[in-house]
Amino acid sequence: MSRLATRLVAVLAPVALLLPAAAHAEQVTVDDAVGDAKAINLASELGGILFGTSGDDGPPFLDAPAETATDVTRTTIRHARRVTVTVQFRDLVETAEHSIDIGIRTPDGKFNVTAARSTDGTEHVALFPPVLDETAPGRPRPCRSVRGHYDLVAETVTVSFPAVCIGEPPWIQAQLWAVRFQVTPVGDGSVNLAGWADDAFRSSLSEKGLGRSPKVRRG
Repeated sequence: MSRLATRLVAVLAPVALLLPAAAHAEQVTVDDAVGDAKAINLASELGGILFGTSGDDGPPFLDAPAETATDVTRTTIRHARRVTVTVQFRDLVETAEHSIDIGIRTPDGKFNVTAARSTDGTEHVALFPPVLDETAPGRPRPCRSVRGHYDLVAETVTVSFPAVCIGEPPWIQAQLWAVRFQVTPVGDGSVNLAGWADDAFRSSLSEKGLGRSPKVRRG
């Protein structure tokens, strides 16, 4: 994930406004509104935080109904021996510097799993923080089979990992958002920056936090 995306995750991920919902068994699918992705207003205070400017002009997010690559339309969470999250997009036509960040909440802690695609098409996936190894106190136990895949034909991004990597909890709850950035060189040697994002579990992005999925019990 790019530094810009990391900054944006740090700004939005810590809080959420939606209250926890009742737990559902094993698998949950949540539809999201079509056309609700937002452009990041680089002149706003949020834009200033992300890009190191003194921007304070206007709202942090602007309507961007033509943005399809970060426009989440459906998310399916399966909680079994492996946790699998599949995110459906309107059209993954632009995937350079594209990423999804998933916050996983359990009864005992919080984890993040991120899948990203670089400008050159390289894909990355990571789960953090790792669960501590009980046989070696204080030492992390690596999760060796975290997987992520961009399917440009199906317009999906899928992430999965063994439930043991997050302590095999009885239930999980997710926050999820997609983001992409675009850097366009201009003739004078400078660049134009642009960014778009969408929250999978609410109809509009908010600088105050992300929505949450229902709780999903382990099947």
